[in-house]
Amino acid sequence: MLAALQGKGIVASGKAKELKIVCENNGIRTVILEQKKEEGWEGKPKGMLQILWERGWINPQRWQDYTVNGKKDALGRTIDESSLKFHLGNCDDFINEESMLQYYGRLLGVAVDPTPKCHCELAGEGIKYSWAASKTKYQRFPVGVKKGKEQF
Repeated sequence: MLAALQGKGIVASGKAKELKIVCENNGIRTVILEQKKEEGWEGKPKGMLQILWERGWINPQRWQDYTVNGKKDALGRTIDESSLKFHLGNCDDFINEESMLQYYGRLLGVAVDPTPKCHCELAGEGIKYSWAASKTKYQRFPVGVKKGKEQF
């Protein structure tokens, strides 16, 4: 309001009530009307619920019954039909999706078998030995060599 008054060459100061009266007398609007913007999915990352809804896996009348891990029944068992993870896990494109590592491995003629992280039991027999050997070698480096991003 002050900037609009100064633009008309009026120097005003005082309480907000007085400024409002001066503005109204000089034809300066004191209320700005803005249309309320309705929030939606546009411009936002999709979540599990949105993806499943678009694919027709969600019952629109019962969308609030779905949770990420699924609801529990009276015996404490997960109800798979209410689990978003369960439904996404059954989508063909999620099941058959090839990771970037598998893609480049296939281009190089190498088979990449994905295993869960930190499970050396599934990764193969030599992985524990490789981890131990690299740890032993790293521990023998002087402290000065281990410090700094440039020498890492």
